[in-house]
Amino acid sequence: MPDKIKDEPDLPQDARGKMPEPPLDLYNHLPFQIGMLTNLIRQVTSDFYVQKSGLSAREWRVLAMLGCQGPMIPAQIATATGMDRATITRAVSRLEALGYVFTGGDKADRRRKVLYLTEKAVEICDEIRPIMEVQGQELQNVLNKTELKYYYQIMDKLQVKAKQMLVEL
Repeated sequence: MPDKIKDEPDLPQDARGKMPEPPLDLYNHLPFQIGMLTNLIRQVTSDFYVQKSGLSAREWRVLAMLGCQGPMIPAQIATATGMDRATITRAVSRLEALGYVFTGGDKADRRRKVLYLTEKAVEICDEIRPIMEVQGQELQNVLNKTELKYYYQIMDKLQVKAKQMLVEL
């Protein structure tokens, strides 16, 4: 990774400006690099789907989870997407108002609400799915089979550790 941002201008120094000692090297900091890559990939993939659907990013994530996983309860969507329950609730309310999802009951627990896609939502998912698959494949093709295998192993290890750290907070 580069030590400096490309095309970074040389800025004048001001004695009032301070830097931590030693400064953190973000370009060799794994969480920073993962975040940068995630944002870049999101810009060339899901931001496109969001724009095409006319939904907000959070609404699209809820819709996409239901389209990929089938009926789910809000807590499952929150866990799968990393969004908090309040965000899920707001997204679901708007998706219901737009006619994309509806709430059904759970025979095992009548207090629990299960979210389902409507036909209107399935049409959007069916329209966007081929685009998602092509873009996903294009990114995946950058890696050979061995690299892809290691990538998934590394991601699994990082997720396990991050979840462990989350519990310890």
